[in-house]
Amino acid sequence: MTSGKIFSLLPLFLLLLLAAACQTDYRTNAAERARSYALERTRDLPESDRNFIRYNDPILMSNLMFAFRPPVFTSLGDGPSRFNDRAPERNSNYDFMHSAFVWHLPKSGFSVVVDGAGERDQRGWVPTQMLYKKFIPENTAFSATKIKAAGFLANFFPDLKIAEINEVRFNEPRVAVTGFLLTPPESANRDIQVRKWMDYIRGDVGPKSGKVQISLIWTSPLDGKQMVVTGEAPKKNLYGWKPVKAYLLDRKELDEQILDTAISLKDPKNEEGETILTPEEEADPLTDEPAFHEMQPRPR
Repeated sequence: MTSGKIFSLLPLFLLLLLAAACQTDYRTNAAERARSYALERTRDLPESDRNFIRYNDPILMSNLMFAFRPPVFTSLGDGPSRFNDRAPERNSNYDFMHSAFVWHLPKSGFSVVVDGAGERDQRGWVPTQMLYKKFIPENTAFSATKIKAAGFLANFFPDLKIAEINEVRFNEPRVAVTGFLLTPPESANRDIQVRKWMDYIRGDVGPKSGKVQISLIWTSPLDGKQMVVTGEAPKKNLYGWKPVKAYLLDRKELDEQILDTAISLKDPKNEEGETILTPEEEADPLTDEPAFHEMQPRPR
């Protein structure tokens, strides 16, 4: 090849190097794949909604699935190794994420969600499904209470079976105001004991705490026992609720302690919170026994 031909190909070679050095915008590419995927599957929507998908940027929602772990290298025998003095660095861009591109349609009142998975910077993201979804604001007070109650019950009864633990972890509880006698731990102070005894003689039980006793209740899938976590909240909602005691009771023993059949559990920080009703018991027409109807999981 002559030098003239080499010099004529040099600009093309430099252009290829420049293109290879440019960083790819994986997120934009993934958003365009999600847009095409959504437009192919939303032909039942009005054209105004499809135009919203065409000309508006989606919202990215993601959650970690697997954190990236650098490879571990071992020494090559007794001799020197090029990996001995340089450990691979962790790069969060390689975390594997569950990511969804979402368009909130202003006219239809619901959202178009395109699910997929890929790395944190959306490299390798591939759409897997599309769905129509109406987002309901989470009742954060209820969610936090359920987590606290589940951990408290597992620690209070460490011999619970796996099926019962999973019932508490994955299913919604009944919520009710109850009247269990929650006796505080006895104090070793003699003056306090004498004061409590004198109050008992006078018929004065002392000042009330003003707290509301609220219980979370699950039914054991093994023997039908009522798994109850009772706690107290400052007001008649679950904001600031703290567990106090746990019980394993028969249905009749529990019913004797339930004071209300319904309680408003709106999150004070979320005006659109939900009202959770205690399920009613209805007689089974075949056995005349009470048939308990479990609450269905809340839509998400």
